[in-house]
Amino acid sequence: MRSKNSYQAEGVEVKTRITGTIMIVLFLSIVLVFSIMCGIIFGSSELSVSSVLNVLKSKLFGIAVEDVPSSAFYIVWNLRLPRVLLALAAGGGLAVCGAAMQAVTQNVLADPYILGVSSGASVMVSLAFFLNGVLIVSRAAISGFAFVGALFSMLLVFAIGGIGKVSSGSRLVLSGMAINIMLTAISQFFITLSTEHATRNITLWMMGSVSGGRWNNIALPISVSILGLILLLLRARAYNLISLGDETAISMGVKPSNLKRFTAVTVAIVTGIIVSNCGLIGLVGFVIPHIVRLISGPDHRRLIPVSFYAGAIFLVWMDMLARYVMAPAELPIGIFTAMCGAPFFIMLLAKQSKEERRGE
Repeated sequence: MRSKNSYQAEGVEVKTRITGTIMIVLFLSIVLVFSIMCGIIFGSSELSVSSVLNVLKSKLFGIAVEDVPSSAFYIVWNLRLPRVLLALAAGGGLAVCGAAMQAVTQNVLADPYILGVSSGASVMVSLAFFLNGVLIVSRAAISGFAFVGALFSMLLVFAIGGIGKVSSGSRLVLSGMAINIMLTAISQFFITLSTEHATRNITLWMMGSVSGGRWNNIALPISVSILGLILLLLRARAYNLISLGDETAISMGVKPSNLKRFTAVTVAIVTGIIVSNCGLIGLVGFVIPHIVRLISGPDHRRLIPVSFYAGAIFLVWMDMLARYVMAPAELPIGIFTAMCGAPFFIMLLAKQSKEERRGE
């Protein structure tokens, strides 16, 4: 039987872990609020902090304010705040989906796009812009095309990968790669046949952007990202076990096939909705979970919520760079996620390798 001291030690360890997680979340919450304010203030037209606060007080709490130009109200409330909120949802959603996919596939190279969601959306968006020369296709219709393509590719990957089987982890990765290659080729076919203007629009969409964020289209991605966070966090213990191998997970009461099926469907839906609203934003779902894992450890009970915060904060700052570097012109956000994410990830890997060599 276990001694009283072992129970006390375990209780202290649990309390320490919970306290540490709470402290990290509080710190990241402060950074998140600061990032939101910076995202609203900085842009091609810079606004003062007092103007931003006055607009928010007026819109959120109905407090009457004076000496705030109508242009500031329009920029803050109609343009920048919805855009920042969409960046938060997209960054956080992609990051937690990446963490979950890396766990269930037991593959460090996995990301949310491994299910073919990106290539499926690209095909349908390429088709939408191609048809735009014949039919009138609205922005909302393009988002709908992207979501349909994402779901279609997900179903193809599920059918080929045998998601219901215990050994479907590696098969899911391989089927996702195959579908990506095939659908990318089809997408390139439509791009080749498109006009120069359509080709430019397709290319910009594939690089990702949150510039289309408005109050009438951000509720769905925000809701889905938060719901995805909650659903995946509830299975954090199962992800810890399955990361040790399917046999270990089974011995501890976890059914790997059910967990993989649930995770794949959840990730596909969350990622599909984000992609349909923001285009293809690369590296967030791959790099952020790795960075968080190197800093806070592999426990998914901490990894998943911290990844959501980190992904959200990261994408807000990348969007600020996209708006600010060549203002008033705007660059695709995917350029900056690649330029900033990849070197930082390489630096952390090099640091970890150096520490491992010292420990040998």
